[in-house]
Amino acid sequence: MLLREALDRPQLRLTLLTGEADLDRPVSRVYVTDLPDPRRYLSGGEIVLTGLMWRRHADDSEGFVAACASAGVAAIGAGDAAYGSVPLDLVAACRRHGVPLFEVPVEISFRDIIDEVTPTVWARRANGLATVLGRYRGLVTAMAGGARLADLLPPVAADLGVECWVLSATGRTVAGTGPIPSGTRRRLATSFLTAGRLPALAEAEGRRYWLVAVPGRPEHRLASWLLACAIRDASGGTGSAPGLPEVAAELVSLVALERAHADEADRVERRLADQLGAALAGGASPAELRAALLPGGLAPHGTLLVLALRLTGLTTPPELAVAVTEELVRVMAVPAMVTGAARPGTVLAVLGGGPAELAGFPDAVRGVVAGLVPGLGTGRVGVGISGPAAGPEALPGAVEQAGHALTTALAASGTGIVVSAGDLASHLLLLSGVPPEARRAFRDRVLGPVLAYDREHDTDLVATLDEFLACAGSWSRAAARLHLHVNTLRYRIGRVEQLTGRDLSRFPDRVDLYLALRLPH
Repeated sequence: MLLREALDRPQLRLTLLTGEADLDRPVSRVYVTDLPDPRRYLSGGEIVLTGLMWRRHADDSEGFVAACASAGVAAIGAGDAAYGSVPLDLVAACRRHGVPLFEVPVEISFRDIIDEVTPTVWARRANGLATVLGRYRGLVTAMAGGARLADLLPPVAADLGVECWVLSATGRTVAGTGPIPSGTRRRLATSFLTAGRLPALAEAEGRRYWLVAVPGRPEHRLASWLLACAIRDASGGTGSAPGLPEVAAELVSLVALERAHADEADRVERRLADQLGAALAGGASPAELRAALLPGGLAPHGTLLVLALRLTGLTTPPELAVAVTEELVRVMAVPAMVTGAARPGTVLAVLGGGPAELAGFPDAVRGVVAGLVPGLGTGRVGVGISGPAAGPEALPGAVEQAGHALTTALAASGTGIVVSAGDLASHLLLLSGVPPEARRAFRDRVLGPVLAYDREHDTDLVATLDEFLACAGSWSRAAARLHLHVNTLRYRIGRVEQLTGRDLSRFPDRVDLYLALRLPH
């Protein structure tokens, strides 16, 4: 049922006050409320009837209308009983937010409107349901015959009159009705990960979208897909979301079929990958590793790359880290095996391909991790990537190298840190393999007196030392970068030498202090 049909009922004598251009909005139901913020009870497409009991001041209209607009209601109907007529501030607020508003005469009860509108809504919904069920049976049959979402989504969406895309939580395109810019995909994925509740409205590159989650296994937003339906008004521009909840619900049923198929395929691949993980954990021979690589499509004599990932600070099942890692490696069109069975608390991915194919992997992973960060909340993700390994014989060493890079990533500050073997200076690569307790003890022994002095006297000796060493011991350059007189710099460095017992003119002492500054707190 369209909004204009409800307003055209002569026996209701409803008067439209604003929203003439939006009369073709579909109506999902009639909802009566006097709550100042009813959005938690709205799902989109409602005619909201209110007696204005929430209004105490003119400013209250803005909050009420904004809440209804964010939920995508079809219209607001205001009764005359409380004020004798509809307040002008409510009319202005509805005009600002693009929400149609009509006046309900005092002699017309809300029950009269419900009795007139609801039977028509339900009758048309029943007819629509029969159509949906028929279409759904056809889709199930098509998928059983081998058709995939990328083939089915465009014609189904065209039949429903909507542009839409299915994206992963990182913004990767799963399927869609046409091309979509990368910036739009990333913006929609970020909106999906940070939305307070779903479904939600989002804006990207001047267009608005209705976002709906398509959960997978495990059930977490980081592992979900999102359906993004573009919103258009009658003129083809940006509008609100009436009617889209029903359309999106039908599309979600189609996407869910593909997601179930993908989850089942992932389950089989994980079982094969866990055999490789068990072989790595058990110190298998190169021949055994070669046999474990083959089911994943990894050439036994090709170049291999190892990624190590750990999620911390999230109360989620271990499967989430595996799902996130699988998403990371999908940025490369190369064979990969992902397993959580090789090292406790760490997920490993082994990728295969030519050196040129794998060269851009660290940068690609950084881009994907940056997109995931908004969905981590209080959690953190650390990623370590090895250098190229020539075949199964070099695979255990690559696993160790990725583990050292991961240790360095986890020791750094930040929510999502990616460290590759190429990023590690030689001393950092060595230090990443030293137990954390030993690193902390070394730092405290070398820098402890200076740190204590800074805390007690509110000075910056540690920062001064760091800049001095970064300038290779050049007094003039360090003083200029610190905006200090050279004599002041000499005094501060002298104080550091007194506190630490080190002589900064000696190279070994400089190395000790430099390493201590680079170790995590």
